Amino acid sequence: MNGEIEFQKILDRAAQTQARAKEADTECYRLVDRDGLDLIVERYGPCLWVSWMRPQPPIEEDLAFIGKLATQSGCAHWLVNGMVNRGRDPGLSQRRQSPSFPAKWQAKEGPMTFHLRADKGLSPGLFLDQRVNRRHILQNSKGARVLNLFAYTCSFSVAAALGKASAVTSVDVSPGFLDWGKENFAANGLPTEGHFFTKADARDYLGLARKKGWVFDTIILDPPSFSRSKGKPFLARKELIPMAKNCVDLLAPGGEVLVSTNLSSWNKEDLRRELQAATKCELRPGGRDFDVTDEANSAKTLWLTKKGTPKLPT
Repeated sequence: MNGEIEFQKILDRAAQTQARAKEADTECYRLVDRDGLDLIVERYGPCLWVSWMRPQPPIEEDLAFIGKLATQSGCAHWLVNGMVNRGRDPGLSQRRQSPSFPAKWQAKEGPMTFHLRADKGLSPGLFLDQRVNRRHILQNSKGARVLNLFAYTCSFSVAAALGKASAVTSVDVSPGFLDWGKENFAANGLPTEGHFFTKADARDYLGLARKKGWVFDTIILDPPSFSRSKGKPFLARKELIPMAKNCVDLLAPGGEVLVSTNLSSWNKEDLRRELQAATKCELRPGGRDFDVTDEANSAKTLWLTKKGTPKLPT
């Protein structure tokens, strides 16, 4: 870092964000977003989680500052993922952490509780730039049939189930993530009976759902930018729009699809234009909360509404 002036800038920004997070009743939020600083600092309950995207790995002075930031923020633990050689391998990192950083812990986002982990990649299991969209699901799922594709740890599924959805189907290729989702259901006192955790490629599931004539009221389509399942690559830039169209075909009248991508080379206006042309749906932007300030590098989200009158319970 560049000395005390930058340190103080980060501390001041973190303090302002923390005050707003308290008002928003969440223990999970970004203290510092990437814009202009090449790092993202996120709080998950008692743990500070830092994504370090600067060309040089953090030195001891930087780590001492991270410890100070953790203390100021009321966090007992800190962890830094120092990204290296990102052009060749975007997932590669060098990790440094405080001695007692837990392997597993819990934190709350509004009325929801989430299991978080330090041993499953570069995220602890909850994407904070989707908080507003989770809140929308929580508040608008009563009686709904909800499909969560690329479910990951099933945070959207938890929001739907807590919102009194009639049935939630979580689809992911990883049984480990689906088990994590079941743990999140248990942490919120939610039964898994009446809900479905399906190990499948989301593309295959959409084909099966269409063949079976299944209908949903809400669908979440939030895939990774790139993944591979049984040797079959998934490229969001190529497949997101056709999948969104397939999702719309499965919607009841008045139903909604949340379409989201983190692909940095895809700007929001182009995404909107392509979705509009492919689906002919009404579109509105997904939400960004107070702590997500770097729009270019955050999730780009759009809600698609199928024409017609919904028949959900009031």
